Amino acid sequence: MDTSKYKALYLQETNTHLSGIEAGLLELEKGSLSEVDNLFRHYHSIKGMSASMGYEPLKVLSHAEEDLLDRIRSKGLEPSPGIITTLFECLDALKALVRLVEEDKPLDLDVSPFISRLKALSEGKQTPIPAQAPPGAPVAAQAQAAPAGAELRISNVMKVEGRVFDELLTTIGDLFMALSSFKELSQRSRSIELKDGVHLLGKSVNALHKNILSARMLPIRDLTESLPRIVRDISSKAGKDVGLKIEGTEISLDRSILEGLGSPLVHIIRNAVDHGIETPSVRESEGKPRSGTITLSAHARKDRAVIEVSDDGRGIDPEKIKMKAVEKGADPRRVAAMSRKESLMLVCLPGLTSAETVTETSGRGVGMDIVKAVVEGLGGALEIESEPGKGTTIRMELPRTTSIIKTLLVTAGSEQFLFPITKIERVIELSGETPATVEYAGCKAPVVDLALLIGLSEKRAGGQATIVIVEKEQEAREKAYVGFMVDDFGVELDAYIKPLLPPMSRLWGVSGITIMGDGRPVFLLDIPQILSRAANRLSS
Repeated sequence: MDTSKYKALYLQETNTHLSGIEAGLLELEKGSLSEVDNLFRHYHSIKGMSASMGYEPLKVLSHAEEDLLDRIRSKGLEPSPGIITTLFECLDALKALVRLVEEDKPLDLDVSPFISRLKALSEGKQTPIPAQAPPGAPVAAQAQAAPAGAELRISNVMKVEGRVFDELLTTIGDLFMALSSFKELSQRSRSIELKDGVHLLGKSVNALHKNILSARMLPIRDLTESLPRIVRDISSKAGKDVGLKIEGTEISLDRSILEGLGSPLVHIIRNAVDHGIETPSVRESEGKPRSGTITLSAHARKDRAVIEVSDDGRGIDPEKIKMKAVEKGADPRRVAAMSRKESLMLVCLPGLTSAETVTETSGRGVGMDIVKAVVEGLGGALEIESEPGKGTTIRMELPRTTSIIKTLLVTAGSEQFLFPITKIERVIELSGETPATVEYAGCKAPVVDLALLIGLSEKRAGGQATIVIVEKEQEAREKAYVGFMVDDFGVELDAYIKPLLPPMSRLWGVSGITIMGDGRPVFLLDIPQILSRAANRLSS
């Protein structure tokens, strides 16, 4: 039988059942025997589908797990910690096998050690010998060595593969660039037909773009399904009792952003369990519940998503963070002048590892430089709030789509950049010497040379000047503005912005990149970073 046309459906259904098994085992571990029937049905379904597809290792392993569940259900076998642990390990083996099916690789995982353990447990032997991955079986070793879903994955199984959507979105970007050229041509032409045609083309391209973006959106819960298992395994190894609450995961993000978010989430969750949450005895001595809590919540804020990971652990002492940063070579005067918010962000400096800060900063330097770089590379921003003895919140604000945005092409020094239109209040053209300030909306806006700020060229001589007015982001109620002097400005562009991933995400002052019609790469300016540096220059 040709099974190729049924493979996508098999993978979709099987992954759903595997997610159900993982959730059910977590509940069974808490003592919820009502989950046994649901677990039995999940295993039974995987067994039947695998048999029909000819996936023998999947069939026999799920059958052995089904037998053990039947013993628990009908023979009164107690679901001991040994049984739960074995079922989790067998679940990892099932996942590894399904991944091989997905990647069209041979099913070379030897499941016999797992089946032996399951049979021993079914016979009432509660201390079976752990299954060992046989020599030459790297996939089996992987299934044993990384049980907790050490990474968060988004399945590649879609009605249309993810790469097709990527290619479509790139093509849409090309269409927008071509549309901009046609708009310029129509503005120079007197042809009513050409203007009408360009207008209709623009409406069609915009509708196509909107539909493709919608098709790429996935709910955050697709990424968070594995988190309860990760927390369970890490806390068990650390000898801690940690619960995980997940809220608001119906919020959807673009697939590429969701995939990029997996690694930062694992870093943050692992640090919270390993170094944030105290041991039960320590928590009790401090008047806290023995069980710690990590809360992952998500909500939409206009066109962005805010994801927060909070714990009720020991928190971070900003003064000790400052001391550690100075020991690492940071400027003592600059560190001393930092606000509380700025000092907490020092945990994102490379080198503030858990080995050096575990007793002083809860170990939160572990990979936080990477987390910050990835989040910013996705077009997002990272914030940290913490109270010693009460806990820590790490907040990630991210765009919901990898989208085509309206930009203004500007020249600073010898380079071209894209300025987000949404950040521009006004563009002013002046002649003569560049003023130190310009009047706008009843305010005096200081003027900063963008090329000098970025470090591209010497300040030019007087002459024609173009000032781009941007509103400052500040906590005060009254508005304030900054004017950025540029050498020239060009057309408005609908640009398809791609996120910057490491190592490019470490570039200062830019948050994305687009490829122009002639093949040139042009960076999108990171306005918050530029405003921050401008404020420092103006205050010094």
